[in-house]
Amino acid sequence: MNRLSISRQARQDLKDIFVYVARDKPEAAKRLRLALGRVFRTLARNPLMGEARPDLGRDVRVFSFGSYGVFFRAGGGGVAIARVLHGARDVTGPWFPG
Repeated sequence: MNRLSISRQARQDLKDIFVYVARDKPEAAKRLRLALGRVFRTLARNPLMGEARPDLGRDVRVFSFGSYGVFFRAGGGGVAIARVLHGARDVTGPWFPG
């Protein structure tokens, strides 16, 4: 299996998402957590999935999943998940890791 790493910021994004969803729908938060885990593993096996986003940085790609975008870089035998953001968020800011 290909390598998968998740940045500290992406881990915080996930925590924030799960806490928000769980406020009203705890079971939905659990299902979302499992589904995103499957998405991450799929990206690790298929690192060129998603849309290239050179405007955000070198080798940056985004894979849309439901209302969320999974931002990652492919390379080194796998993927590095950088952020997981709701589609309504502005992704053009300086928040994206260099």
